[in-house]
This record gives sequence, C-alpha cells and structure tokens, in this order.
Amino acid sequence: MKKYIIFTAISTIFLVGCRTSKDVAITSQHEFIQTVLVKQVEAAIDNNIIAAKYENGTTLYYTILDNFGNVSLTWDRSSNRQSYDEGYSTYKGDIDIPSFVMVSGLNEEFIFRVVEIDDYAFYNCTNVTSINIPHSINRILANALKGCSGLVKITVNERNAMYKDIDGVLFSKDSRMLVKYPAKKELPGYTISEDVSFICQEAFQDNSFLRRITVGNFVTVISDYAFKNCSELRDVTLGRNVRVIGKQSFFGCLKLETLNSRNVFPPHNSPVVFEEATKENCRLYVPRGQMENYKRHLEWSEFKNVVEY
Repeated sequence: MKKYIIFTAISTIFLVGCRTSKDVAITSQHEFIQTVLVKQVEAAIDNNIIAAKYENGTTLYYTILDNFGNVSLTWDRSSNRQSYDEGYSTYKGDIDIPSFVMVSGLNEEFIFRVVEIDDYAFYNCTNVTSINIPHSINRILANALKGCSGLVKITVNERNAMYKDIDGVLFSKDSRMLVKYPAKKELPGYTISEDVSFICQEAFQDNSFLRRITVGNFVTVISDYAFKNCSELRDVTLGRNVRVIGKQSFFGCLKLETLNSRNVFPPHNSPVVFEEATKENCRLYVPRGQMENYKRHLEWSEFKNVVEY
C-alpha cells in the first residue's frame, strides 16, 4: 500500500476531475457523492486490481493504470479467474459505472478516477441488461462490449466529453462513430444518421429484432462483424459513400432478401462478407448502368440476382 500514499496528497484534485471549470467541478463532486459514497460498500486492492462492492450486490473490478489515480473498469475476477474468458461472469443486470472508486488504507481514503472500459471488460456477459457510462470515461476499447447479447440499452452522462447515447445507442460525442447498438434493442428498423461516417466493429452483432437497416449516405466504413448474426435482417440499404465493408459484416444474416447499394463504385469487400446462401438468394440492387462494374469485384460478382434501378 505504500506506493499509493501519493494519492492522499492529490485526492482533492481528483474530486474536481482535474478541471478548472467551476461548473464541471461541481458536477464532478456531485457524481463523486452519488457513485461512491452512496453506492459503494467496500473496496480492496490486490495485485494492482481494485475490487469494489456496491449496494446492489454487484462487485466491479478495476485495473490501476498509472500513478495519477486513473483506473480502468476490467473483466470480472471472481472465483479466482485468471483471464476474461475463464468461467462465468457475475456481471449482470444494470451496471452503473461510477466516476470514482474509494479505497481505505493506513487511516486514509484513496480516490481513483475511472477513465476507461478495458478490453473484454464485459466479454460474453449475456446477463448484463444495461450499462450507464459516467462523465469520466474517455476511452472504451474495441472489444469491451463483445458478446453482450442481453444488452437492452447504453446510457452516457451528458457531460462525458468523448461519448454520448441516442435512444440507448452508443456513439462518439461528435456522432461520427456508431459504437454499439444493443443486441436486445427491440426495433424492427433503424436508419443510421447522416452524421455517422464509421460503423464500429461488431456494432449491431447478434441483434435478433432488426428487419431493416438503412446506412446513411456519409458512412464510409462498415467494420468487421458489424451486422453479424442479425438473424432477422431482411432488407439493407447501403449509402452512396460506403467505401469499405469489413470481414463477415453480414455473416449469419440468412434471411436477407434485398440489398440495395446506392454507390456507383462497388464498395471494397473483405474476402468473406456474406453467406453463400445470401449471394444465392438475396436480390442485389445497383445503380443503373453499374451492373457490369459490380460483377467485376470480389463477392459482388457472386450474387445470382442483380437488378439495376
């Protein structure tokens, strides 16, 4: 514990979130009270990992990142698990991530600021139904929400500088990246905003409610596995500026009936984007005069039913 004595001297800085704005400082102190003093029951450090127990019975685990009191929410270490994929995670229900974690030691209170969500933090946590992201989070790693097949909504504190949610869907603050669409969000159709230019890896994966997707005209990249295993998806419209479609983006979409590409330039596909059954049965619509152009490109050439519109 001796190496954490430094935190006592700078705990006041953490209370105001290392900011100078009076307005932000007050908000940070408010969140500190709500997410730590009220909800946290106890916490202990072992091998650079903080285990914090909360009033709702949940225990969250944090990795210490540096000597400035920053920590990362990480995967469940319960039952002596040594890695994220060993055994069953106790993360379940509604997860309310705090902005701060307090640890007692040597008659002092040490304050840690939660600044990121670690890689695989919620890997295959099928019983997690919602995640509330505080204002302090500035980084969510690519696989943090991988396999969260029970997720209904994601909410973000409005003062978060890097992320936001729109109706329970996670976006970057500037709306350019669609980060995660919950697997259990019950909508039959979804139109991706014209503000979005990048659909992140596994963004829609495992959603079993969507039947229609319209990709906005300013989206340029659909990342790997973006719509993988969207088992009810039947109709997809790709905006006119989609340039890249990643690996297995539409794999497992076995009910896909129509695919409407508005782009006169065939998007560049990874070697495997669609199921063979999709290329056999799905009708591909391409701009008038571009059929031969599409037939010269990887995977597009394998669609059996191509129609110019």
